[in-house]
Amino acid sequence: MINETMPELPNDGYQTPSSRVKSLRMMIGFSRKSFEQASGISAATLTAWETNKHPLSVKGAKKLVDAFEKLNINCTTDWLLSGEGLAPRYHQPDTECFELDARILKEVFYFEQNNPSPIISIVSDDSMAPFYQLGDYVGGCQLLPSKAQQLIGRDCIVTLETGQVLIRRVQQGKEGRLNLYSLNYETQAENAFISDCKIQRIAQVIWHRRTDVVTL
Repeated sequence: MINETMPELPNDGYQTPSSRVKSLRMMIGFSRKSFEQASGISAATLTAWETNKHPLSVKGAKKLVDAFEKLNINCTTDWLLSGEGLAPRYHQPDTECFELDARILKEVFYFEQNNPSPIISIVSDDSMAPFYQLGDYVGGCQLLPSKAQQLIGRDCIVTLETGQVLIRRVQQGKEGRLNLYSLNYETQAENAFISDCKIQRIAQVIWHRRTDVVTL
C-alpha cells in the first residue's frame, strides 16, 4: 500500500511534454500502433513526440487533445505542453468524470519504479463492477504469454493480439489459451466474455487505485 512517505516525483518524471504524452497513452492501455488506429495520429509521429525527437508543438498538442477525447480522456493543451492547468481525467459523458490529480501521478510513477515490467491501465468499462469502477487505475507486473496459466482465476490486465487492453478474470481455455470473463453480469461492454483468446501480454492486478467521482 502506498503511503504518505512516498517520494516526490523526480524532476524528469512526467515533467516534460514527451513524458506526459507517453505516460497518458500507456495509462489508457494503448500501444503506439493501436493509438494510431484509434486516433489517426501515426505511430511514427507519436514516437517522435514521446522521445522528444520532434518537440510537441501547439498544433500537435491540439491533435492529441482531440484524439484523447475520442477515448473519453479529457486533457488540455496547457497540461500537455507545460504540465499546468486541468490535469487529465476520465470522462463518462453526461454524468460523471474522474479526475487524475498529482497524487495519482505520483502513485503511478512509484509503482512503475518499484516493480519489474510494470503495466498500468485505466478501467474503461463496467465489466468488472463493483470491484473495479469506471476510471479506476490498476497495475500489475507483466508475464510472458507462455506463463499465463499461472494466473488462472485471477483478475488481470490483458492485452489482446489486436492491441486492445481489457481488465478481466482469467479462466482456462482450450489448447493452452485463455477465457476472459466479466464479473458484472449486467454489463453491456463489448468483449465481456472472450473464449480461447490469444494475447500479447498479461499481468495480474496487484495495485488498484480508486478515483474520486466529481459530479459535473
